Formats: sequence, C-alpha cells, structure tokens
Amino acid sequence: MNEQFLMILEKEREKINKKIDSIYRNLIEQEEETYLRKFHTYSYNFTKGPGRRILPICLVNIFLGLSGDRDIAEMIDEVYKISISVELLHISSLIIDDLIDKEEIRRGLPTFHKSILQLEKLPDLIENSSNISEEDKEKSQEFETSAAIYGGNITSLIGSRLILESNFDNARKEKSLQIYLSGLEGIIRGHLLDEHYKLKHLDQITLEDYLILSALKRGKPMETAVGIGAILGHARSSQLEPLMQAMNKIGIIDQLMNDVKGSFGDPKEKSISSDITSGQCTILTIIAYQSATSEQKEILNSTLGNRSASKEQIEAVREIFKSTGALEFVKMYSNSLKNDIYNLLQKVYPGLKAEIMKFFNDLLNYITDLPVFK
Repeated sequence: MNEQFLMILEKEREKINKKIDSIYRNLIEQEEETYLRKFHTYSYNFTKGPGRRILPICLVNIFLGLSGDRDIAEMIDEVYKISISVELLHISSLIIDDLIDKEEIRRGLPTFHKSILQLEKLPDLIENSSNISEEDKEKSQEFETSAAIYGGNITSLIGSRLILESNFDNARKEKSLQIYLSGLEGIIRGHLLDEHYKLKHLDQITLEDYLILSALKRGKPMETAVGIGAILGHARSSQLEPLMQAMNKIGIIDQLMNDVKGSFGDPKEKSISSDITSGQCTILTIIAYQSATSEQKEILNSTLGNRSASKEQIEAVREIFKSTGALEFVKMYSNSLKNDIYNLLQKVYPGLKAEIMKFFNDLLNYITDLPVFK
C-alpha cells in the first residue's frame, strides 16, 4: 500500500477526530438533562473509537478539488465541521445494524448495544453476570435494543443539525441537507431490503438484487458525502452528477470488500463467522450458491443462517466460497467497477484538480488492498 497515502489518511483522520471532539463537547455542554448528557458522553466515546473516517475525508477532498483558493481559505473549517455529518450518518447506521445482526465487535471494540449497560452502572443487569435472573436478562436486552435504536436515530439527527448550523449560505445549506436526507432515506431502504432478503432463499436472490442493495447500503453514504462536498464547492451539474455516480460505485466496491472481510478478514476487527451464521446476503453467498454442486448447496443450506453452526461447518462454507470461484469473482468484478469509476471521473467537467484525482485513485487501491487477494 502507498505509504504516503496512508500518512495522508492518518493526518486527515486526526483533523476529523479533533472536530468530532469539539462537536460533542459543545453538544454535551448544551444538554440540560443530566441523563442525556451522560448518554451523549457515552455516544461520543463510541464515536471517537477507531474508524477509517473515509466519508468525511472524501467530502473535504471533493470540496478542495472544486473550490477556488479564496473559498478554501475562508470556509475550510466549516467544511470539516459539516463533514462530520456524514460520519454520524454512517455511525448511526452501524449502531442499528450491529444490533439487528447481533454483532458483538465493531472496529475491535464492543458494539454500541453490547456495552451500553455500562452507562447505567448496574452490574447486575450485565448479561455476563453469573447471578443474573431471566427477568433481569430480559430487562437488559430490552434496554440494549431501545438504547441502540434511539441512539442511532439521534446520531443521524445531530448530523443534520451540523449542516443547518454551519456558516454557509442558505442555498448551499438547503441543497446539502436535501442530499443528506436523501442519503439517510437510501440507507434505511437498503437495510430494509437487507432484512427482506434474509427471509429469501439464496436461489431467489440475484446478483442484480445484491447490487441494488449495495448501492443503497454502501453506495449511498459515499454518494452523499461527495454530493455535499460538491455542493459546498459550487459544483455544476456536469460535475455533480458523474461524481455522485462514481462515488456510489466506490461504495459498492467497499461493500464487496466488507463482505470478503466478513469471512476472510481480521477476527480482531470484526467477526468472520457472523455473516455466515446470521445468513447475511453477501456477494460470496450469492455467487457461491449459483455455482455450487448439490453437495455444496446442502452445506450452505445447513450452515448459512444457523447461529449454532460449528467451526467446522463455518470453515466448510469458506472453502466453498473459494472453490466455487466466488472469492475470485469479487476481485474480478471490483476491477470492472474500477474501470467504470475512472471513466465517470473523466466525465467530470471542469475536472477535479490533479492532486484530488490522485487521492481518489489511491483511495480505490486502499479499499481493495486485502491480503486474501494477494
């Protein structure tokens, strides 16, 4: 991986994290209700955990790629502030998604719902307590669920406030908010489709279904980030449209890579079995099932969605992902999408600055740089 690009990402992450610190400090200070101040503090501690911050970094870079020197000098701090809105949009989605998928680890740390009981300081309600009764266990699970749902909702609403309270002119704020709300709607639609497909058998789900789902779940956040950055940078329609289309495809690639990490990634960062045991609709499951033998389909049918599946069963599914060519298909299809993205970026007129074009080229390589593909 390009070391210089990694240094750029790290430098930008530091700026984003400082802005997150500032925003949450203000939010906590302004909250009058004691418990809600505690909740915001907890949410802040979760939000400031390890994360790539790709969405806000992309938003900032699009603004830099389209804007003149004067606008950059005067408004760059406000752009960084608004960029946090798309990170909060992303985090709000993760909080609820982790709850639904019963994930326990996110970014190497406990997921929001698995650690939220620490906020209450009631050890008797924590599931790992040896003395917990069935009634208290049910009570703790109810709290986990409600706290994650409402916490996710308020996180996305805080993101919209950042746009409204910025110092940009009303026209750009209004257009940015429209894109933000469209992004929120698209992400929710994607998650609804995701839950719908969990009830479908794999022979009823097509590659086209998966791509529509990915364009909403992962493509829409990237499209939203870049769309807001472009609006803040006074983008013309000849710039905005191909940029948003290109970034949606980058989001699809990111979903493909996320699916691969869900079975072949680092278990310290994310479970590499939960996608399989929860019956998650992934590019690997769809392509593998289409190419599987009758014997392999039996293994897939008995393991996918089986939360009691053994390690041996899970490993057998991973081997099927390889032997059916599903893993290789992901690599091939990602390269095809890359070519589409390069072609779309060439249609941006007037074009992005050369250094920003290089940034997005490096970003694509960064996203697809997985050990399993080497």
